[in-house]
Amino acid sequence: MKSTSACANPDCVRLLDRTTRRISRTDAGETLYRYSSRIMSDIAEAELLVSEFREEPRGTLKVTSPIMIGLHKVIPLLPGFLRRHRHIKVQLDLSDDLTDPALAEHDLGLRWAEQPASALIITRIAESRQILCAAPSYLKAYGEPTVPRDLLRHNCVMMNRLGLATNDWDFIINGEAVSLRVTGNFVVNGGHGNYEAVIAGLGIGRMTDLRVLQDISDGRLRRILRKFEPPGGTPIYAVYKSGSLVPPKIRLFVDYLRGEMKAA
Repeated sequence: MKSTSACANPDCVRLLDRTTRRISRTDAGETLYRYSSRIMSDIAEAELLVSEFREEPRGTLKVTSPIMIGLHKVIPLLPGFLRRHRHIKVQLDLSDDLTDPALAEHDLGLRWAEQPASALIITRIAESRQILCAAPSYLKAYGEPTVPRDLLRHNCVMMNRLGLATNDWDFIINGEAVSLRVTGNFVVNGGHGNYEAVIAGLGIGRMTDLRVLQDISDGRLRRILRKFEPPGGTPIYAVYKSGSLVPPKIRLFVDYLRGEMKAA
């Protein structure tokens, strides 16, 4: 069968090939279809985003977070957020590996430390700091250090980093930054093991405040040498895709985390 290609206008472009048995798109027709489909999809997505500005935000908010931030900050704060926004469902993926750097599969990412320049919007929401703690049982048995050099006669729980079982802990003494190398009889290669060792009374440990502030408040741990802590801490950022319209569910969640984490 011969295809038909009649076109009254000499400037027209044939979009379809038609025979008595079938109709198929030409190369030009396939190109038009592909781009038109993309445009229609963008219009549908834009309409959905705009509709969220007119009513209570809804839908699934996909968040990726380091394990420590997710367990000790995001999850404890979720009940308050979800009570306020009952039509939003939060899907939280916890991983210490940066598995989705461009946020192809997530709406929002939480990140430690300074972030390299990228096409993402980067918003600082909080910070964490390393603090020294010990269990009351350890301090009762061995006494509490009053100045950093006292640590040299204490058992310190050490982290194994890159195969090196030593720790250099930083302090501010008389206005100057001082690094003190501590030692101990227990070495562990993970943050959770470090925490459990200190809780058990094995020695003095250095941990992120995200993990231990509640333990300090409840009396399970005691913060020590606080006046010698270096100022500032490690920033925590929220990152999300740039665009002319940021979905309200993302904006609301970032604002909520910033307010609640600062208050804590």
